[in-house]
Amino acid sequence: MDAPTFDCAICAVLTRGTTQLLAMGYGVSIWLCPEHASAPFQRLHEGRAFAEALERVWAANGCLTTARRRALAGHTRALRPAEAVRPRPGSYTWAALRQEAERRFAAGEPPRPVIDGLQELVAGSGANPPSLRTMMRWYAERRWLTSAGRRGGPGGP
Repeated sequence: MDAPTFDCAICAVLTRGTTQLLAMGYGVSIWLCPEHASAPFQRLHEGRAFAEALERVWAANGCLTTARRRALAGHTRALRPAEAVRPRPGSYTWAALRQEAERRFAAGEPPRPVIDGLQELVAGSGANPPSLRTMMRWYAERRWLTSAGRRGGPGGP
């Protein structure tokens, strides 16, 4: 027995070639011709051309359901360019350096010599060390006063 043939969800009666089933998620599956099933067409304009074509067909036929809207939104979301990963600021990237600075600040050392010494220590390590402003903020926040005893800070276990 031959496999059933269906019209393309986009081309309808003008379908050329053998259609194939595409599962879009959210319980939505559609039959597409080779042209509309192709990756280049599905990626065209970050997936919007594909999604808009299906949306128009479903809306015109009165069958644009919530599940179909979600499937279309999921398709375009998957093809949207990934947002650039924001680099973490120095106080997170340099956790060990911050701990050493705070240990020395807590011991009563003046901030500028501590900062200059630590920046010189990490200079040339490949990554940009925290700025003077960031390290002065570390001093101004005085976290060693509230972290004593909780994270093994000065005066703690």
